[in-house]
Parts: sequence; structure tokens; C-alpha cells
Amino acid sequence: MTTQRTSWALAREAAGLCLTAVGALGVLVALGALHWAAGLSAAMASLLTVGILTRPKPDAPRWAHAVRAAACITGYSGLTGCAFALIIPLGWLGVSLGILLTGLWLATRDDEHEGTA
Repeated sequence: MTTQRTSWALAREAAGLCLTAVGALGVLVALGALHWAAGLSAAMASLLTVGILTRPKPDAPRWAHAVRAAACITGYSGLTGCAFALIIPLGWLGVSLGILLTGLWLATRDDEHEGTA
């Protein structure tokens, strides 16, 4: 039994990926036409989602982890900036949530990874 995909399966997958990309671009353009902050917020939320859901293996190159961290930081910062542009208290909510999450992350870290156990 072979594990290779047929050409039809590859074509269907390629068509699906192309349609997904075009659809996502259409959503971003439509939201941007409504309001620039809505389109930018959707783009930043997508970038943050990709950063959260993409988990490199522990033995992956260092740059893979850096790219994931950069995607998360850029996405969250962009969302917070758009929140300030829309409603200022919503922006402060984003800043406070970031501080809260950073505090939780620091409080729950294991010492075994730092070599001070």
C-alpha cells in the first residue's frame, strides 16, 4: 500500500488553500472598507491566532521559536493599538490584560527549566 497522494487529492488541496487565501483576503478588504481599524484588527487577530496555534517542537531551530514569539507580540500589540483607536477604555483593557497574562506567566513558571531547581 502506498502513502503517496493522488494528483487529484493534491489538486483539490491546492485549490482549497488558494480559495482559503482569497476568501481571507476578501474578508480583510471588506472589513477595511467599513473602517480601517476593523480590517487591521482582523489582520492582527489572525496573526495572533497563527502565533498561538503554531507550536514548534522543542528541538526546532531557535529562529522558529523567535518567529512564533514575534507573531504573538505583533498581533497582540496591533490589536491593542486598534482598540485604542476605536475606544480608549478598550485599549486600556488590552494593556491591562497583557500585564495580567505576563504576571500569570511569571508566577507559574517552573524552576526546572532555569537550572535553579
